[in-house]
Amino acid sequence: MQLLLDGLPLGEAAAIDEWRSAEISCLSPAGASLRLWLGDLELEPFLRPGDPAWRWRVPAQGGVGSFAILLLAAWPDGRAEELREILRVRPRKLDEERYRALLDDLQRLGRELVFALGGGAAPGGWTPEADAGQPAPAEDLAGLLGPDLDRFLAAAERIALRPPDRLRPGVDLVDPGQSRDLSALDRARIDASAAPGEAGDAAALARRLIAIPEHRPAASHDSYENRLLKRTLASLARRVAQLQATLGLPDSARRRVADVADQLRGLRARPFLTDVSALSQFAGPTPRLQRDPDYRAVFRMWQLLRRRPLIQWDAATLAIPVQDLPRLYERWCAARVALALLHMPGLRLVAQGVAHQEEDDEMAWGLRLAEGGALLELGDTAGARLTLRYQARYRPGGAPLRSLDRHTRVPDLALEIARPAAPPRVIVLDAKYRLDASGGVPEDALADAYSYLGSIGAADGSRAALAVALLYPGRGAAEVYASGAAALPLLPGEDGELAGWITEALR
Repeated sequence: MQLLLDGLPLGEAAAIDEWRSAEISCLSPAGASLRLWLGDLELEPFLRPGDPAWRWRVPAQGGVGSFAILLLAAWPDGRAEELREILRVRPRKLDEERYRALLDDLQRLGRELVFALGGGAAPGGWTPEADAGQPAPAEDLAGLLGPDLDRFLAAAERIALRPPDRLRPGVDLVDPGQSRDLSALDRARIDASAAPGEAGDAAALARRLIAIPEHRPAASHDSYENRLLKRTLASLARRVAQLQATLGLPDSARRRVADVADQLRGLRARPFLTDVSALSQFAGPTPRLQRDPDYRAVFRMWQLLRRRPLIQWDAATLAIPVQDLPRLYERWCAARVALALLHMPGLRLVAQGVAHQEEDDEMAWGLRLAEGGALLELGDTAGARLTLRYQARYRPGGAPLRSLDRHTRVPDLALEIARPAAPPRVIVLDAKYRLDASGGVPEDALADAYSYLGSIGAADGSRAALAVALLYPGRGAAEVYASGAAALPLLPGEDGELAGWITEALR
């Protein structure tokens, strides 16, 4: 038996696009009847007049990946035969392009978020470039792999061959006959075993002396300059690891990155760095960093890294596959809304839960969208407090905001508003990675908007939702309805009406 997909053999090279129906066919062995399952769903067969092939219509698949197919042939005498195959569903080209665009724009938004959360002054005097001509994240990281890095690696290798040391105070236990300082005689180590009658004998006590502690300077590689070198190596290793995980990197660049990773791994394993402590705080250039050409190359690389801090989203965001594009779009929308609020005049940042500085690298920032938590807390001059929450859960009986029916409501984004002497209010923004035939928001998505408008309320039972915006990957003008619902097209580079709608909803 052989299965055909749209007339072609169903094998590893065969696949259909997401949301496209297809036809599977098979010539039945003599006297056998056929049954076919796609996953757990048994498909209904049909025959065409004059055609002996059995056919099944494969419904359009809303997810991409591999789907198991089981074909069962059965004969009247009880014999049976099975054939198992895999149907592969690939993402549409448009979805793949948007997947890449969303991941790239998330990195851009991450840089702008760190800058905005720092009040316009990020560490090291770093400022994001203008949008025009800004490099993509992979290009930005690959910019490290130039002549500056080569000079740094060569300088680090020379330092590792003959690392300069410094004298540090130390204490050694020396033989009493070789001691030059008897001031620590009271702390000398003495043999505890004593023969009878020797306890008060001074001569016997002298014979029992084992060692005398003596202050002697000891050589050490634990200097400020080597701490800076160790931190720079660690920071570079972190960035190279991120670059290695970047998709779509050309083979030549990937080989270059692998070579640099090996060099950094070897340098970080050098014995002289083992006892070098972590750099607690950067204290500027020392005379050695300015005078020694090798350490000057270290200092230049450190300055370069400080001007371009590493900003990385959490693995839960970056690991979202193209099959789960709606969830990636939802997280991108969360970052875009947060940035729009931070740029809104009249609001000041009170607290945030999006960005954190890495403990072991002051030039690295992590970004995380915690479900159910507060991403931002903002205040205005009138004493109002605004809290942006991601995946907030409004349950029946909750406080200060709750569900007014028996169902728990979980909008993607909720901007909760607490004003003095006023009941709490909320503005809802929900991401919908769906389009109807006209390129707008489907009708069932609008039904979700009206559900949020009527179902989220305050403790006294009053409705609390001021407005609901559906964010969708479309183009064109926003649709704002008198009911309080709105449909806002939102894509990388096409998000001009988001801030204006939020400003109107807050009035």
